[in-house]
Amino acid sequence: MLLQEIVLHKVLVPIDGSKASYKALSHAVYIAKHNKIELTLLYVVDLNKEVSDFERVSLSGYVPENIKSKGIEILNKLAKEIPQEIKVNTSIEIGFPTEVIVEKAKNENYDIIVMGSRGLGKIKSIFMGSVSQYVLKYAHCPVLIVR
Repeated sequence: MLLQEIVLHKVLVPIDGSKASYKALSHAVYIAKHNKIELTLLYVVDLNKEVSDFERVSLSGYVPENIKSKGIEILNKLAKEIPQEIKVNTSIEIGFPTEVIVEKAKNENYDIIVMGSRGLGKIKSIFMGSVSQYVLKYAHCPVLIVR
């Protein structure tokens, strides 16, 4: 059979505060609303940018609130804007965004990743950001890149 029915249950939406990530969220909300599925908004505290703060994380796993405060603020604001009929989860992870997004999608069995084409990173490719290129290449599930 050439055509298969696609069933979606969970959508992962990486958010970094960029306009592209907010635009991707709009698409993810549309998908979730019309398929009655849940969304997870993911903010990754980027080790590439936050190394000095991250070094303060103790071996016991304690993470200082200030290292997560920007992500908490962004995710809480966005979660309030999503229609109530959509189940929304939020998650803040610490690491390299490329690896965290791909691993979370696989480990938690997401059906699709919806993300912006470019984030807030300093290194930009001609057409797509380096994070979106990596996720597109290594994710176990379909990836929708919104520009």
